[in-house]
Amino acid sequence: MSGLETAIRNALARSERANAEVRARIYQSARNALEAGLRKQEVNDPETIAAQRHRLEETIHQIEAEERAQIAATVASHIRAEPPAGARAEPEQRAGRDVRPEPRLDAEPRMEAGRPAAAAGDIGAIRPERQDGFAGNGAGAAPAATAGEAPGFRPERVARARRRRGRLFSFLLVVATLIAAFGALAWWVQTSGLLDDLQSGADDSRPPARVSGEDFSGEDPIKKALDTQSRFSSDWRAVFAPSETAKLSAGPAGRFESVGTGDGPAVRITSANPDRDGAVRIEVSPEILGELGGKASTVALTVQAAGDKPVQVAVECDFSTMGGCGRHRFTVSERTDVLFQIEFDRSLSPSEPGHILVNSDITGGNASVNLFAVRILPGE
Repeated sequence: MSGLETAIRNALARSERANAEVRARIYQSARNALEAGLRKQEVNDPETIAAQRHRLEETIHQIEAEERAQIAATVASHIRAEPPAGARAEPEQRAGRDVRPEPRLDAEPRMEAGRPAAAAGDIGAIRPERQDGFAGNGAGAAPAATAGEAPGFRPERVARARRRRGRLFSFLLVVATLIAAFGALAWWVQTSGLLDDLQSGADDSRPPARVSGEDFSGEDPIKKALDTQSRFSSDWRAVFAPSETAKLSAGPAGRFESVGTGDGPAVRITSANPDRDGAVRIEVSPEILGELGGKASTVALTVQAAGDKPVQVAVECDFSTMGGCGRHRFTVSERTDVLFQIEFDRSLSPSEPGHILVNSDITGGNASVNLFAVRILPGE
């Protein structure tokens, strides 16, 4: 995970991440920080600039997709956690309808009241004389049976009315569920700020919302994450300190010496030639180089202009079999940390040490810089 991606995620964790405008401001701050870093390092190669911007936009796109998926999951959990009104009463009511005896059977005893016992041909509540008159009562029993059937149809009409009420209840339950779902959707649209975006797009008189670096007040989380001047974490590997002058070697037109400054001990580097002949080489151990293979790592140099005027400093790499890192230019005045990224596709571990080359004045004016420390942060 890169430094900008870590800074963006930390800023989201400390902010109102469900608000789309807050997220947009954090992403814009990351873009401003990248552009400031490129200008500070005087990176003018269009391909390098485009690659850095493309990588940042991919990171922002991935983080925004994760945030939107998390918001959608939160809304879905709210909908599932909200039981519809009357949902518990329906199983009991349906169970009551399932076990209720058929109304026809309830009407049979009333129909037979006051009549003599049935003939031997009766089987339970089924009586042949009601259908074809084959019982001992003969044809005279048929009218009585027909008259007795009239009360039996009233419970049937009641049962049908109950079925209609059950269907009505199911319909109301579906309507209540839909209303709850639409209410949750409306709440999400209101809180996410989509209505404001649509209104601002439809109303030409209202300018669209814009996010810029000036919109932030107080401490910027992105700048705080990139501020490494005052402290470095334990993940950084120390490459050089002022007391380790044995790791330094100067070219034919370069020299170095140990000096004391108001900010502590340092090594003063002076280059009389803007090319490699005027550079001072800083040794990097093979153990540290082995951690850089196949990763995107960060190099940091703590430097300061020796005089009152800013100087143009150039930094190069010569990492044995791993190759170089190009030439990076920086403008240095006060004590500061200059950073640049390196990336090696090959994962070979060199057996020989590499070097970082520092030229104190690429204009050839014999200007000097004070070097306080060199550190490398291996990638993950």
